Amino acid sequence: MKALRAEEMRRIDEAAIKDFGIPGEVLMAFAGRVVANYIIDEFPLISRIAVICGFGNNGGDGFVVAYLLSNSGRSVRVYFAGKEEKLSGTAWIYYSLCKKTGVPIDVFDDEQAGKELAQAELIVDALAGTGFSGTPRGAMARAISAINRCDAIVLSIDVPSGLPSDGDAPEGEAVFADITVTIGLPKISLVTYPGKQWTGKLVLADIGFPRNLTESNELTAEIVDAGYFNARYPAFCTPDVHKYQRGNVLFVGGFDGMEGALLLAASAFFETGAGIATALTTAEARKIIAGKLPELITLSLEQLEGFQELVRDCAGTIDPGIEKYLPRASVLFNAFFKMRKQYDVVVVGPGMGRDTLSRVLVHALLDGRKEWNVSRIIIDGDGLFHFADYIKSGKKGGSDILITPHFLEASRITGEPVDRLKANRFASASKLASVSASVALLKGPATIISDGVSHRINTTGNPALATAGSGDVLSGIIASLVAKGLPLLDAAALGAWIHGRAADIFVQESKKDAMKASDIIAHIGAAMRRIDDK
Repeated sequence: MKALRAEEMRRIDEAAIKDFGIPGEVLMAFAGRVVANYIIDEFPLISRIAVICGFGNNGGDGFVVAYLLSNSGRSVRVYFAGKEEKLSGTAWIYYSLCKKTGVPIDVFDDEQAGKELAQAELIVDALAGTGFSGTPRGAMARAISAINRCDAIVLSIDVPSGLPSDGDAPEGEAVFADITVTIGLPKISLVTYPGKQWTGKLVLADIGFPRNLTESNELTAEIVDAGYFNARYPAFCTPDVHKYQRGNVLFVGGFDGMEGALLLAASAFFETGAGIATALTTAEARKIIAGKLPELITLSLEQLEGFQELVRDCAGTIDPGIEKYLPRASVLFNAFFKMRKQYDVVVVGPGMGRDTLSRVLVHALLDGRKEWNVSRIIIDGDGLFHFADYIKSGKKGGSDILITPHFLEASRITGEPVDRLKANRFASASKLASVSASVALLKGPATIISDGVSHRINTTGNPALATAGSGDVLSGIIASLVAKGLPLLDAAALGAWIHGRAADIFVQESKKDAMKASDIIAHIGAAMRRIDDK
């Protein structure tokens, strides 16, 4: 399912009317009918309903709802926060219908409305729709405030009034809806943070827009749900298959004292269903990792010719310039990749550390990846710290690189403050991809994946995911999907969905709101089996 910006919704409306000949009055009637039917079906015992309308098409939807609910025998009163002469032509039709059929319509008055709204059991917010931006003013601002002061159930039509559609936080007060019935397709702000905080329960109202409009490839944002998973997760297993055909991955990291990060990533890789994996780590860490995860091939950096010299060169250095160390690191990696089978993907960073040696290794790997036929790289954990430095040095990532930062890591890469990144996470993910010239997965609730052009918005997960090692698990899941041949954007989107779904299953089954990263791994199989239950 696609998710829309305001301009995309406007174009769909316009095309439905002009190109397909569906009158605007019909679309408005359909929208109002769907909302009214939802209220009738979900709240059969509620009879006292207030509908607060603006003068635009969202207000017109509200007039349709008011008419239909009144016609069904409910006690309905409309509060009009506007002037008759400003009503859109289509909204005027249903405003007039309400007046002719005796639906009470009052011009919104703060004191009167405040008293009467307190008696309502349900308030329908039809003040401002998809096209709203800026700060609510005048009667609209006062109406929003009045709605938020009431104890009634609040249902917003299309978007909560005062909330922009394209992912930004409200500039002023916005309606805190209990339910938002959105028209046609979800809007970006309804499925991403911070907007989800105002949305409440999201209900989709299909009002009959032609499918070639709502499924157009020109709509670049897509919601990752069970339907997305079913459509894109292929049947990887065939009878005649060997382990290398199921994915061959190299993990670089898990250095001394941080072995757990690599172990979690590799465990998640195998649990997601993959063929073979190798860990490249330090000699001491190798002893620990090999004993903990017997399926994992382990190699130590000390086995590579020239590594000890590189360690000696980097030891104790504080000089930010690392160019003089890169040739030795390049020689080291060149020899390594020539003697190993080609890897489908390299995961670099989990438990790697932030010292000069790690920095040199990351830079050298990124610089030489094409020469060594490293087709795709996933950068996570400490690797992102070094990748930020790589970008600041004037170098770029590439379409073969996936980065998986949380907000602080994204701030280092983009140079934007964390608060600004959080203010519009959808736009921030796109900027992150553009600045780094890579595919970017911006972690957080409603994780967003972007290549700068196409965008994916995840629907699974819960606060229990905020635990040490959770990101390492995510990298391992995605690595398995990439190794099997999925494009980075799809692999990241499906990986985020599986990761969040596994956490949801754990919380549901355990009745706990806290978990360990290993709990996520233990539920990956269940997350991938229960697709039809979603």
